[in-house]
Amino acid sequence: MQEKTFICIASGPSLNASDCRLATASGHPVIVVNSCISLAPDCDHLFAADCSWWDKYHSTLKTRAQCWTVSGRAHLRYGVNLFRPPDNDSFNSGQRAIQLAAHLGAERIILLGYDCSLANGTHWHGEHPDGLKNPDGESIRRWQSEFQRLASSLPSVSIINCSRRTSLTCFPRAAPEEVL
Repeated sequence: MQEKTFICIASGPSLNASDCRLATASGHPVIVVNSCISLAPDCDHLFAADCSWWDKYHSTLKTRAQCWTVSGRAHLRYGVNLFRPPDNDSFNSGQRAIQLAAHLGAERIILLGYDCSLANGTHWHGEHPDGLKNPDGESIRRWQSEFQRLASSLPSVSIINCSRRTSLTCFPRAAPEEVL
């Protein structure tokens, strides 16, 4: 029996259109974070934690993907699905997307665009526009501990980081072509 694989796509600067096409063509459910919807419009799920992201982009979204958030305000305002994560700790959207995949039944999760570094920029799409947060050095340090905590909290889920570049060390690494 084959394990249930999900692919989570975050917006690190190493993310590229080719990897997104590979992911959506794989036949596995794909969860994209925030503006990655434009590189993977055929994804199955769109996750954005911040209501400010939904405020900025909801009216322009043309997708059949199931839309998810942890924001009660975005849920009420835009009718997107509300995901209740298993913890109340600090978080980042990429981390919550992984938790959503586990919630939806993932036994194996492939990560793309999980760079967790500012060495090559903030996002594949550049800076977020005014009104949306961009990462800084403190964000990166916080993300490292959030992902470490996440890895410990999902011992029965295999998580493989296939990001082209990453500073995360808490997940095994592989090239996307090896696992997709």
